[in-house]
Amino acid sequence: MSLSSADIAHLEAVLAQGKKPKVVFTDAAGQVAGRTGKVVALDPAGVDDFVQVAFGSDELSFSAAELRLPAPGEGARRTAAPRQRTAAAPSGPGLLPDDAPTPAPAPQPKPEVSERKPVTEPDTAPEPAPVKKKTARPRAAAAKHPELQVVLTYEDGEWSVAASRGARTVVKGAKVAHTNALAMCQAAGAVEVEEVVSEVVEKIRSEAAEEAARLRRQLEEAEARLAELK
Repeated sequence: MSLSSADIAHLEAVLAQGKKPKVVFTDAAGQVAGRTGKVVALDPAGVDDFVQVAFGSDELSFSAAELRLPAPGEGARRTAAPRQRTAAAPSGPGLLPDDAPTPAPAPQPKPEVSERKPVTEPDTAPEPAPVKKKTARPRAAAAKHPELQVVLTYEDGEWSVAASRGARTVVKGAKVAHTNALAMCQAAGAVEVEEVVSEVVEKIRSEAAEEAARLRRQLEEAEARLAELK
């Protein structure tokens, strides 16, 4: 189970009242699974890990798949168990079977009195090493960069391609011919991409036609001047 859209709406409503609703970590959260925390903030329109949860001395971000709402009475059962385990043992008479009387201790010989002062041994026991507080570590972060990313860009009448591998840029702004760029776009097989590419191609054709018309006018003017010189 994980947080549904209705659960997220419920958490937003509780946060709006100034309260911090409880959530339970699922198995997807890793080593903190089964523990509870309090939601301090959330942003469903943000990244995948949009639920900010405080638990113990930590405050980390988790996704909806790593959290769920506690079941009715789940929190009460968790807190009742320690009280049962820490119940004090009975004291006073009646601990021994049939309230048997305690036998009197046997007389001990008196120690010889010596004028020597007792020698106290120094406390040589090593001091215990400080215990490091173990804090729950967040789950393994998802890769922030894809293994390979290729981006085709059209700007100022030219196509260019850039490629990155992880966080390292492999190719940056390499020029691509119109034919190859259009072939790459068509290979994507996406209707949205085809619509955008069609608009770009139409713009390129319009600009090329205007440029050709301008060059023809210049050529005609140049030929007219040559004819006058003859």
